[in-house]
Amino acid sequence: MKAFWGNVFYLMISIIFIAGCGTNQDTIDRTESKNYGQLPDDGMNEEEQSGDFGEFQFGEDLQWPDYIPVEIPELPGVIDTIMAAPGSHIRIFYSKVTDEQIEEYLTLLVEEGFNLKFRIHVQEGFPDNSEEKRQRGEYDDIDITKGEYHMTLSHGEGTATYDVYTTGFEATVKEATAITWPEDLTGILPPPARCELVTINPYGRDGYNISCKREDQQVDQDYLDLLASLGFQIQRVIENSSGDIALIGLRSGDLVVELTPMSGTYFTMQASIEPLPQWPDIFGQLVPKPEGCELINIVPTVQDNSYSIHCQPENQNVLAEYIIVLEELGFIEDFKFLNNQDEITWISLNNVSIKVELSVDSPDSISVHVSQMDQ
Repeated sequence: MKAFWGNVFYLMISIIFIAGCGTNQDTIDRTESKNYGQLPDDGMNEEEQSGDFGEFQFGEDLQWPDYIPVEIPELPGVIDTIMAAPGSHIRIFYSKVTDEQIEEYLTLLVEEGFNLKFRIHVQEGFPDNSEEKRQRGEYDDIDITKGEYHMTLSHGEGTATYDVYTTGFEATVKEATAITWPEDLTGILPPPARCELVTINPYGRDGYNISCKREDQQVDQDYLDLLASLGFQIQRVIENSSGDIALIGLRSGDLVVELTPMSGTYFTMQASIEPLPQWPDIFGQLVPKPEGCELINIVPTVQDNSYSIHCQPENQNVLAEYIIVLEELGFIEDFKFLNNQDEITWISLNNVSIKVELSVDSPDSISVHVSQMDQ
């Protein structure tokens, strides 16, 4: 942490060195008022450790939260993340804040009657270099108090982390940061019952990453049963090395939901809009979609009017039946490859203007490549 030697502090604040006793931090107290209670030894409360941040904002043009009381001055600088745990604190990350801005802000706090305690942390088991830091006028963070207001500021190299504790205005923060189910999921995906929303964050381009706090361990199964009753189909189940379910993927139309059961308190899920691939209509009815083969992906190639398509056959007869359909539409076989069981693994057909190449990638995947033939 960079040293702070603002001239105003020489005039306004007496400096008292206090060595920590039975604690994990040394303190430089630069005010005349009494010190506020220190943070827990690990610097985190239970809400921080569990990740119960009700609001999580990140990106450009973030502003100082308007639910912080006006009696707490706004720290200037560029904010890139705001995390709010209403029953505990608001954590604000600054990506750009100058030493001059910090110095001016600390001066303002003192002028408005705040008590500043410049602290040096000493971690058990590591060398104690607090004396050297004191000699250089350096510190790790600043504990800031005035009445019921309590903040902690750490800064260095143009960045800062500012914790504003919510004592005295918890209800205001809770109301301002209350998490609600996304409007664009309303009516197409219900929230889990008996599971208090904890975080809702962007996921991909058109989705959400959602976590909630279970009331009981039946929440997961009840939600899975609810989705099944609404027509969601299970597409994949992933197990971990212990054989426990790590992820369940479901789909209903264009909506894909991935449930991630976790032991303990929290249940997480991802919901996103992923439209099903549509068979290209550029060739009209000349090259129809294979029946009984669920489309997996369709990728236009570099060539004009050319596509590489993958689908999942519902049985081993899909390829043979599709070849018959193409032949009835006038396609003629160019050549093919067979395996040891005389089964087709790759075949090329054309009708003079269009070429269709079919290959069996695996029992669960057939490739269809459609292209215009040179005239």
